[in-house]
Amino acid sequence: MGLVCVSEAAELAEIDTRIAFSIPAQPLVSAISRYGDATGSEALYDAGLATGRFSNNVQGMMTPAEGLERLLIGTGLSARFVSERRFVVAASPSVPNRANEITLPPAHRRYYGLVQQGVLDTLCRLPSVRPGHYRVIVALRIAPTGGIERVNRIGTVGAAEADQQMDGALRGVRFSEPPPADFMQPIRILLSPDAPGGGAACARADARHAASGEPR
Repeated sequence: MGLVCVSEAAELAEIDTRIAFSIPAQPLVSAISRYGDATGSEALYDAGLATGRFSNNVQGMMTPAEGLERLLIGTGLSARFVSERRFVVAASPSVPNRANEITLPPAHRRYYGLVQQGVLDTLCRLPSVRPGHYRVIVALRIAPTGGIERVNRIGTVGAAEADQQMDGALRGVRFSEPPPADFMQPIRILLSPDAPGGGAACARADARHAASGEPR
């Protein structure tokens, strides 16, 4: 059976009543759980499919179907309701299957590490945007020159000035090499107190700066 979009399934699910959503962008597994708590719905999906993916921000008054559709934007996944309070999440037909992501070429995995290190080394130097006290997802597109040519941020550091400083600092990052051929972009990095990119990662960045003799 082919997947149908959430809005097409709304009639089956009988979910026309609008409710208030407040689900910040976060790891998709926890976002789906919060969505279920908010709507009283049960999700059926392969947990491995959601691991490593991040939800879109869902805020405001909307139907459960609209909220779920908004939640999954940019994840490569889609959903269909199979009963009034139960829905299935699966890979969108146009997106490569999960196995392709798990078996990334070594050069791609190494470059992901290079990007994460470069981002953390940059942000950890700046007190106002130092990771460890906020939850933000940054989507980066890297040019063939190795520079970051586009930055999209989901979430806030806490103040407009700090948000602008983060965006400007990331746009100034230059990597020592260009992305490998066929490298999937944009790259999404979660910066969170309780996930890779939080306070512990900044401690490692500080150690690298100290070892190289560079100022923080």
